[in-house]
Amino acid sequence: MKQGEFIEIEYVGRVKLTNEIFDLTSEELAKKENIYNPKHTYGPALVIVGSNMVIRGVMKEIEKMEVGEERQFEVSPGEGFGMRNPKMIRVLPISKFIENKINPVPGGYFEIDGMQAKVQSVSGGRVRVDFNNPLAGKDLVYRLKIVRRVEGNKNKVGKLLSYYRIGYSEVRIKERSLVIVSEKPVNPVAKRMVTEMATKWIKVKKIEFKEKGAGTKKNQGLNKV
Repeated sequence: MKQGEFIEIEYVGRVKLTNEIFDLTSEELAKKENIYNPKHTYGPALVIVGSNMVIRGVMKEIEKMEVGEERQFEVSPGEGFGMRNPKMIRVLPISKFIENKINPVPGGYFEIDGMQAKVQSVSGGRVRVDFNNPLAGKDLVYRLKIVRRVEGNKNKVGKLLSYYRIGYSEVRIKERSLVIVSEKPVNPVAKRMVTEMATKWIKVKKIEFKEKGAGTKKNQGLNKV
């Protein structure tokens, strides 16, 4: 695959040592393995070749594959989620959890200060937490298939919007300008991410979001990014 190509992939990722599935795109397999999550969106996942949308070890394999090809490969920690860092294990006062309405149960995962962590132990008003990625230090095994190539800039924009969970009713592209029409206000972070990706990979110079549900009728219009 070439740099900048938009593709959709199907995959299942497992921890090599335990064969435990940590990520997958198949709803059928998720149900079969009793790990189905009704809140999760299943189906082929968008990847832009050469981007950071997947870990480095997976991207290296994708770059060597063709549409329709399927292969299984291993990813080391160095090209996956990195090695475990002892400095990422910290002791926090339990008051920090109370402030954030979190019940620190050993073995449980939580998010605090924008970071995900695992509670290792609770003792004497202190909580020992591990901020390392759960997959850090682990060898991984992927089975991956490139399902299709996304053709046409309008389709590429549509896939980007779906990837960042942005609902839209219309996409207009004229020369190097892009207008995205949404029925509801768009999350600012998602808007920024789409703007960055479209500018870099679709080569548009001007992007505008027209949010029909933003503000009063008098103030409705194009929100420039």
